[in-house]
Order: sequence, then structure tokens, then C-alpha cells
Amino acid sequence: MFNRIKNRVLTVVAPDQPALPAGPGHQAYGGGAGTAGSRTGSANRDYDAAGGGGGKRLPKKFQYARPPFLQLLTYDELKASADHNVRPIIVPRDISLLPWSTGYAECVNSGKSKWNEDQAAFHRQVLSHPSRQYHDLPYTYFGIYDGHAGYGAALAAANQFHYILHEKLVDVIDLLMPRVEGDGGGLALHATLPHPSLFHKQVSKDELIVGALEAAFADMDAVLAEDRDKYRNAGGCTALVALFILGKLFVANAGDSRGVLCKRVRRRKLLPVYHRAERNGTGEEEEGEKEVKKEEKGEGGEDEYEVVAEPCSFDHTPDTERPRLLTVGKHNPALLGGEYIAMEYAKKPTTKDLGARILYRQGAMKGWTYKTLTATDLKIPLITGVGKRSRLLGTIGVTRGFGDHDLKALGSNLPIKPFLSAHPDVVCFDLAQVRSEPADENSDGEYGILVMATDGLWDVSESQQVANTVFGTLKRFPAERHRYTMVAQELVARSRGRANESGHWRLSDSRAAATVDDISVIVIPVHQYYQEYRAWTQTVAARNRVRSAAAKEVAAVPEAAVLARDQPGAPGADLSSESSESEPPEEAQEAENNLNTINVPPAAGKPSAPLGLADALPAK
Repeated sequence: MFNRIKNRVLTVVAPDQPALPAGPGHQAYGGGAGTAGSRTGSANRDYDAAGGGGGKRLPKKFQYARPPFLQLLTYDELKASADHNVRPIIVPRDISLLPWSTGYAECVNSGKSKWNEDQAAFHRQVLSHPSRQYHDLPYTYFGIYDGHAGYGAALAAANQFHYILHEKLVDVIDLLMPRVEGDGGGLALHATLPHPSLFHKQVSKDELIVGALEAAFADMDAVLAEDRDKYRNAGGCTALVALFILGKLFVANAGDSRGVLCKRVRRRKLLPVYHRAERNGTGEEEEGEKEVKKEEKGEGGEDEYEVVAEPCSFDHTPDTERPRLLTVGKHNPALLGGEYIAMEYAKKPTTKDLGARILYRQGAMKGWTYKTLTATDLKIPLITGVGKRSRLLGTIGVTRGFGDHDLKALGSNLPIKPFLSAHPDVVCFDLAQVRSEPADENSDGEYGILVMATDGLWDVSESQQVANTVFGTLKRFPAERHRYTMVAQELVARSRGRANESGHWRLSDSRAAATVDDISVIVIPVHQYYQEYRAWTQTVAARNRVRSAAAKEVAAVPEAAVLARDQPGAPGADLSSESSESEPPEEAQEAENNLNTINVPPAAGKPSAPLGLADALPAK
């Protein structure tokens, strides 16, 4: 049985594991959360078991599982993937299930919870207008969710978020999609827009997509709130989402998972200053002059390039969100329950300091000022600790994400949710602005490799270290079909480290402690999406040309009939006719202008064979 399980589990970067006992069957597993995650205290250890509903035993909305593209379908496979002693690194057995040869790898924690509480998802969708007045618009979504105090919230987000996002994109489908030209199927230039009111502000497509992401995050959190009395959606989770649409990359983040766009770009060279070589009677050039000429000839090799890590998200912890949290506490003192104080002090105050002046700040203050210390100031600060060790109300170490609706502060009954937020920060990258040189064969470096990972990776790895590992691994395997999966596996292996004789996990290249948290990593080659997008724009342009030609042929028939009717002696030649086209309504004209040229057909004089979105689609 062990050999069969070992082959099915795919990749195990660890010593051999013992044979597994027979499982009770696929329907029997799932269990509680075990101990709470590192972000919350032990008081919530049975959070998953209770699951809300006043302690009632509620059903699960989703049965525990790993991401579908891993194809871990049986209880034995799931049990093997969650071995806390071995911590196997799991990768997809069939990379064709993921688009663009995208890489993925994951690893379970060292024992803080029974199951891996991370979840990952991807979906490829098409926006289709029911009236067929628009071309179909494809998009691809990736999501990674880091659960805490149970896997329920992360599992629910992985199974439901893409439906919510699709619904939000459908809401603005009329403004996002390119019009179909010709054959009378599309709307005329001055047609009345299907909207109840006029726009009084300029609205861009980017803002519509950002708004769809923000609204989807809010609705996902609301779904978890509604389900807490119906299902066991335990705990909460962070959310990191990447959306590829209209030739752009949108990254939305709420929590401390992180997205980094790893690039390999040419170094910026300063203009060389030439100095006459001092020959000293030897007739040789100076070494510095040789190096300058060598670089000019392009012989610098790898020294011509540098690896950079461009941030796509920013961590949301009590430390990074201190001004927002202190402001909430300042304006809502009832949330502090008389036990906490929404202030930050330059030094920890003690009873000996009563009556003395002490530096403090509160709310959105960026600077410090003095106040006289009173007994009230000796209450517990709303935020304790710094960096990754900071805690809100002494309990949770992440301040944005989904769920946590029933989470209470340790040692009190104060709800924490009013301080938390599901609102994401959204970053947009326009891939059409990338300057690419095909001769360099550096597409991955120019467009970047997007690394999305939970904090299990970032706890022990800096963004620049990750970027160096990405391109170092790609260099070793330049033609390997699974190269992006190998990158993800390498990143997980480095952050997981190895277990020493005492059973403690240590980084392989040092004696420092490795991460003991769940680790999930997605590695996306952005250039491969952009190639797919360019092919789509060319298809749209070709269809527009065909439809335009057909429309002209149809229009030529009535014109010939009019000429025949106007012939002398033809019946009805002296009858007057009214124009078939009416003047556009002024309100419709204003609405079109205020839409920032959204969905306006290309102007006359454009090239007949567009090469990209700027020619194939209306300008933004």
C-alpha cells in the first residue's frame, strides 16, 4: 500500500515514511482545526468544532480537500500529504491542468493543525453578453487563501470566490467588452446606453475591474457571515487574488500572503567616461578601459542583467495597519471594553511613570507628542509587539481577510471583527507597456514571473531572495517542460528546510529555524498569458474585418434600389423620403463622452489589420 500511496502523492522531498494505517474512508475525514494557527491564540482551539450556531453541531458546507488540480482524491492520499513528520512537498502530477505551464507546490505544517489550512484555486472564464452585441472576453483568475483557526473559511473561499467575481464582472459587461462591428448586431456610435443615469465622472475600465474585485471581496466575507449559523466554516483566512484580463494583471490582497513579480532586466549603464590609457611604455590599455569596451560589445554575459523583485501586494498586520486600527479604537471606545487603550507609547509605561510626561501617539498620527501619564494609560495597548509578532487585542496577527466573525479577544469577550477588514489593496500592471526585445529571449525576465505564496514562505524568505531563486532555477532548467513547477518546489523546499536529529526544522543553508507553517506557492509565467491575449486581439480584429465587409455588402443593395427608383420615369421617383437615421439624443452623446471612450468603435483611418488591443479594441 505504501508504494501505491507514495506514487500517488507525487513528490516527497524527505526520508521514507512509514506505512499508513487503513483510513476509515473518504467520507470520514475532515476533522477539526487542531490547535489554532500562529495568528490566533489557543482559546480558539475548538473553533472549527463549534463552528458558530451557539455550539450546535452544524454540517460542513464543503468537505475537506486539497486543490483539485493536485488530484488527491482518496483519504489515504490526503493523509499522506498531511504527514507532519515528513512534510512532503506536493506538486501536480499533470501540469496541463494549470494554464501556461504554471507551477504549484505545497507543504503541510509541522503539527500546529491536523490538516493543511492553505487553499489554492484557479479558473478560466469567458464573459459573454446575452445579446451577442460584444465579443466574448476571456479572463483567468488565481487565488491563494491562508486559513487560520481552522480550514473552513479558506476552503469556502477557494470554492466560491470565483463565482462571486464572475458575477461582479458580468455587472459591468457592457462597459468592458469590445463591440462587434457590422451586420447590425452592434450598437451604433450614438445609441442610448443601457444605464438608468448619466455618468458625471470619468470612468476607466481599470476602475471597473478594480471595483469588481473590491466588491467580490466584500461579498465573500458577507457569505461567510451568513453561513456561520448554517455551516461549520471555521476561523478566517487571508486572500491573495491575481486576475488576468484585457492584457493586464490585477493583484488584490487582503492579509499577509504576498505576491511578487520577479523580473530579470538589463542593468542601467552610465555613459562611459574615457580616459587615455597610461601605457607606461608597455603599450597595454588599462584594465578599466578593457571592461568598458567589453560591455559595449555585449560580452558581459549575465552581468548585463539584474534580478529585481517588484512588490504586487503589501502585508496587512497590526504593525503595518497601526494607524487604521488606532483610529477605529479612538472613535469607537466601546469596542475596547474598558480593558484596552487605543494609544501607542514610545516606551512601555509603568506605575512608576504616573504623573510624568511620556511620548505617545494615537489615531492616524505619524509623529509623537507628550502627555502626562495617568492610570488610564496603563491599560493594555490595542496593538502589542512589532513586525510579524504584532498582535491585535493580544490575539490575532493579521488584520484583513475573510471570516473571523465569531473571534473573541483572549481573556475577554470582546469581538475582534469590528477591527478587521475584507477590503483589498489592488495593484494593476499594464503588460502592453512592457518593452520586449524578442532577440534577447528574455520574455520571462521582461514580463516577469508572478510568485503568489502564503506567509509560510515569506516568514523565512525575503522577496529578493525569492526572485534570485526563481531565475537561478530557470537557468538550470532552460528547456524543461516542468520548469515552473520545479521553481515552486524549490521555493517550498528552501523555506521548509530539513528536520534535525531533535525533530526541529532548520534551513538547509544555515542553522536558522525554518518555517513550521503551511506553505503554498504558485509560479505564473506572465508572458505566456500575454501571448494568449495578443492572439485573442488578432482574432477579434479579424472578425471585425469580416463583419465590416459583410455590412458593406448588405448596405450596397438598398443603395442600388434607391438609384433605380430615382431614374426618370420610375414610379415613385418624385416622392420625398425621410432620412433613416435620426440625430443622436444629447443625453446619449454626453453619456458616451463621460465614459472615457469606453466601447467607442475605432475611428476612421485606423489600420485595417490591427496588431494589438490599441487597434483591435476601442481606446480606454
